Amino acid sequence: MHRRLLILGAILATLPAPASAQPVETTLHLAETAEVARAPDEVVATLRAEARAPSAAAAQEAVNRAIAAAVTRAQAVSSVRVSTGGYWTGRAEEGRAWQAAQSVTLRGAEAAALLDLAGALQSQGLALQSLQWTLTREAARLAREEASRQALDALRRRADALAAQLNLAVAGMREVRVDAPDHAPRPMAAMRASSSATPPVAMAEDVLVPATVAAVVVLRPR
Repeated sequence: MHRRLLILGAILATLPAPASAQPVETTLHLAETAEVARAPDEVVATLRAEARAPSAAAAQEAVNRAIAAAVTRAQAVSSVRVSTGGYWTGRAEEGRAWQAAQSVTLRGAEAAALLDLAGALQSQGLALQSLQWTLTREAARLAREEASRQALDALRRRADALAAQLNLAVAGMREVRVDAPDHAPRPMAAMRASSSATPPVAMAEDVLVPATVAAVVVLRPR
């Protein structure tokens, strides 16, 4: 009898211990969006030079001269950064002439100087394609970070509120995703045609920079 008890004890000792009960988890899929408003700190103007001629070479030569003159004039304004855009050459609609075009973009924080320059280039024959206030890359980055923080804070508050309603507690988050546009939305500016004596008008308004945070929130019993 004693031997049987020893054998039974040995068998029980070799059996795996029962696994401890795992806490029951509840998951919530939540997302929150926040926006921050920032005053634009840069004005951007894009102008276009176009020319038509009997040959492609003649049309391109005219555009080249116009863009070169525009760049030279823009480089003389220290507060303005200038760059050139894509180049296009093709047959005009009627097919008997060639047309060429290229754009030039002006950027700067000093609106008055840039708008005066844009008006001067218009008087030289360039057409104003677009004019808007926007955020510089650094200002947009800081705004996205702030919007992301606000969205995450809102998500945490919502998770805590829902957990309390369910008589549960927030144990953590999984699969956190932050979606913030790389380029802040740019409001359209007021524009009108101008001559050398009347520069274009650009009225600034705040830029709204959004960010969305999504996550799987893990809830457990209190």
